[in-house]
Amino acid sequence: MKTEKSSMINHVVRFVKYKQSLGFKYETESSNLVSFAKYADRYWTGMPLSVEMARRWIATKPNIKPTTKLHLFSCLREFAKYLKVDQFDVELIPKSVYTVWYRRVTPYVYSNQEISLIMSTEPNIPENTFDRLTNKTIIGLLICTGMRIGEALALKKNDVDFSKGIVTVRQFKKMPMRLIPVSESAMNQLVQYSQKRESLHKTSKCDSFFVNSKGTTVIYNTFKDAWKRLMKTIGLTNGDKIPRVHDFRHTFACNLLLRAYRENRDIDDAIYMLSVYLGHTVIAGTYWYLSAVPELLEMCVNRVEENLLKRKKGGRNENQ
Repeated sequence: MKTEKSSMINHVVRFVKYKQSLGFKYETESSNLVSFAKYADRYWTGMPLSVEMARRWIATKPNIKPTTKLHLFSCLREFAKYLKVDQFDVELIPKSVYTVWYRRVTPYVYSNQEISLIMSTEPNIPENTFDRLTNKTIIGLLICTGMRIGEALALKKNDVDFSKGIVTVRQFKKMPMRLIPVSESAMNQLVQYSQKRESLHKTSKCDSFFVNSKGTTVIYNTFKDAWKRLMKTIGLTNGDKIPRVHDFRHTFACNLLLRAYRENRDIDDAIYMLSVYLGHTVIAGTYWYLSAVPELLEMCVNRVEENLLKRKKGGRNENQ
């Protein structure tokens, strides 16, 4: 008979609370583990987590993408390590159980002309004036800070410090919190938006910084629809697809690293600072930008060749 102690769902609840106590949001992972626990409690009642159990559960999801399958195994791998501390019969899940080559999406880097066009164009479908202002202010913030769209939509009123020029991003992508300094010109736009918002929605109890014409939080799907209409009006395409909102983040990162190369700065220092600013939990995700666009990769290769040549010349001088 299944007991509360042996229930897999009980173990998952404890594990998720543990992860969240460390500052992780752990929302998607939590949902995946709950799904696994329900399967385990139904078909593997009272049995410890094993590699075979993990394989059988994922086999119940035949239509998921390879990268999604990899993510599920990663969740279970971490969960198994947690359980192993108290349960010797739990099997650790090695990485060799399932691996897949993950290829990042090639970023679209917006030109200055395209950004100017995006900020100056109104969609050809009528929208509420305040909604257009909200969308343009959000886009402007993404362009000048490299924030994620989810981070921008989650901002609260007290997350924007007008006097200090600081935007606080709270708990996103496994990062507990980070501070983002904003330029004076960008902060002036946020001040103007805030004043307009307060004048139109004096009685609104919504605490979100960005709101719609009804005074409620802007929903991602609504913003995404507005973005598609804007791109259709402009006629901007990336092959058969329209450039993504997330590509503003890539544009910000690539431009910063290009500037660091042109100013002959230490690229490792530049990448470290960029990693902290963007909220990357793994710095390898920031180094990826060096190969993200041809111009950056060329600069990277040229600097490596220059350094090798200097070392070679230095070695010759020592031998002479």
